[in-house]
Amino acid sequence: MNISDERLRKAYEALKEVGIHARVFLSMPVVENATPACLDDQKQAERANTDEGLERRHGIFSLKEASLSVLDHLALYGDGCFEGILIKNNQIFLWQEHIERFFKSAEMLHISIPYSPKQLTELLLRTCQAVDPSLREQGYIRLVVSRGMGDLGINPAKCIGATLFALASSINLYPRSYYEQGISLGVSRNIRRPNAQILNPNIKSNNYINNVLGLLEGAAETDMESIMLTERGFIAEATVDNIFSIERNKDWESDTSKVVARTPRAQYCLIGITRALTIKLLKEEGYTVDDDADMMPIDLMGENRECFMTGTGAGVLPVISVIGKVIGDGRPGPITKSLVEKIQATMNNPAFGLSIDADAAEIDNYLSSPSLLYG
Repeated sequence: MNISDERLRKAYEALKEVGIHARVFLSMPVVENATPACLDDQKQAERANTDEGLERRHGIFSLKEASLSVLDHLALYGDGCFEGILIKNNQIFLWQEHIERFFKSAEMLHISIPYSPKQLTELLLRTCQAVDPSLREQGYIRLVVSRGMGDLGINPAKCIGATLFALASSINLYPRSYYEQGISLGVSRNIRRPNAQILNPNIKSNNYINNVLGLLEGAAETDMESIMLTERGFIAEATVDNIFSIERNKDWESDTSKVVARTPRAQYCLIGITRALTIKLLKEEGYTVDDDADMMPIDLMGENRECFMTGTGAGVLPVISVIGKVIGDGRPGPITKSLVEKIQATMNNPAFGLSIDADAAEIDNYLSSPSLLYG
């Protein structure tokens, strides 16, 4: 296909790449004339053993084979929740933490997941085993549950059972040069992060329209990412990542307590899993960590300051300016660069994930072990 617009060409090529490698686990209740035909395929789909009181089928498909119903509340209302999870070195990185948050988000949305954590783990491993071998070294899983199919009304009581799918494929959010040189952020001044009375930030909901609008506003300045503010003007998070500020005070190189890391309050932002890992790594270095901070964009600036974002897809990504105002000396700082390396080392540590080839006993042991992040 001949595409003259460079942005469209890159988007097209990226989508085509995902389509080549992706495999999708799909699970839905069976409703005559409503459930997508792919689940009728006896070779790829099978009956699921659940106690819902109606037939459910699931299977693993290529991207062009899998489909959702247009009556699904995910498509109609964004009514669902998700997790983004890394595949690294033949293991699902921090799977225990992700599956626990997935079930908590669903519970807060009053969506019943039709599988136990162990059953869902086994199904996810089967999906990962079906992808291209290269993705076992570095891949990505998008796990989603919706309220499921219903009539065209918003009433959840009209939905008959959850739709669940897991997409396993590649992901490439940011090029390597961004980690070496840093990025610039905009600020969404008009579109604010809603408080918990409107939408609890710790439900990892599929309702991302506020983030999309915030990115459109802030990205007009940077074409990259944007800081979201609370209604009172404090930093909440970026549109898809958490924010950290580092202050290196006098003698910080000989006294680690002189380094102060700040990140916004949990009531303002998603309590990110990479955020929690970053806090753990910072504390292990002896740095002072304030994860209950009221920060404004101006607080990111200043001499001997650093700033970075954290997220599953981003890892630790250095930030060198906000709305054109330079942070520190305009280059990724030493602590940020060290964290980039430490996060990568943690991803390579088998203790922080579950092997794609794990058997039933290994799954049981992994899921019942204390979390390395939360204890």
